Amino acid sequence: MYEDSTNRLWQCDTVDGLMILKVCDSHNVASSAFWQGMKALFAIDLPSQMNQFDHVYSEISATTSLTIPDYTASASAVENESSPAFILASLLPGSMLEPVEVDDGMVADLAEHISALHQQQRSTSGAIYATGSDASQWLNRLKESLVLLAEYHSDSVPSDLLHEVFAELVQCTVDHFVPIMPDLRWDQFLQQDGKLSALVDLDAIVYGPRELELVLLEFLLDQQQAMIFKEKYQQSHSLPDLTKVRKAYRLLLFMMNVLGEKNVDAWMQAPTRF
Repeated sequence: MYEDSTNRLWQCDTVDGLMILKVCDSHNVASSAFWQGMKALFAIDLPSQMNQFDHVYSEISATTSLTIPDYTASASAVENESSPAFILASLLPGSMLEPVEVDDGMVADLAEHISALHQQQRSTSGAIYATGSDASQWLNRLKESLVLLAEYHSDSVPSDLLHEVFAELVQCTVDHFVPIMPDLRWDQFLQQDGKLSALVDLDAIVYGPRELELVLLEFLLDQQQAMIFKEKYQQSHSLPDLTKVRKAYRLLLFMMNVLGEKNVDAWMQAPTRF
C-alpha cells in the first residue's frame, strides 16, 4: 500500500481457494526505522523469522474473537539462494478499514480484541515464537533502542528531549508482558457489515508492555472513541497510569515512524486519552 511497505501482496486463486501471498521486501525492512526498533527492542528480524509464523497465527486466533486468516505456509529468507521470506494465508471476506469509517461499535470491537490479547501474560518480552528477554532487561533494551534510533533523528529530535526521556526511563518498569501491536493502525483490520471482523496484519505482534500499545492508541482514538474504549477495556482490566511512561513511549514510537508524523513537537503534545 505504501512505497516502503514491508510486504508485496498477491491474490492467488489456488485449488484450496483464494489466498493472499505476502512476500517480504527485505530491503525495505533493513532501511525501516520501525523494524530497526523492533529488532533492537524485541529481537525481531522479520525476514529471517517468517518460517515461525504458524505460531503467531495459531496463538492470536485462539485468543481473539476477530477472524484471523488460515495459515497455509511460510518461509524465511535464504540469502545464498536469493529466496525471499513469505507467508501464504487464506483471503478473508470484508474490506480494509479506513479511519473515516470507524464508528462506536468498531471501537468497542477493537477494545474487546485488545482486552482479550492483554489477558495473555508472560514474564518475557519478544516474539511469540521465542523465549524472549526477561522483564529485568526491559529498561536496558528500551534505552539501547532509543539510543540507536536517536542516531537517525539528530535533526528532528532535540537533545534536551532525549535527556528528559533518559532521565525518566527508570519509571518504565514492567513485571509482565502481553501481546501487543506496536504498529497498530485501523487499516490492519477488515470490516464486514459495519463491524470489525478480522485482523489480517500480524507481522509485528510481540509480547511487550501493554502501556506501549495504550500510548499508541491515544493517537488513533479521538476523545469520544477513547471513552468507549476505556469503558469496554475496564470490564476486563484496570487502566494503568501512563503519566510516568507516556513521554518515553511516545518518543520511541515517533522515532520508529509508526504513524509517519515528522513533527516531534506535534507528536509529543498530542492530546492524552487515558
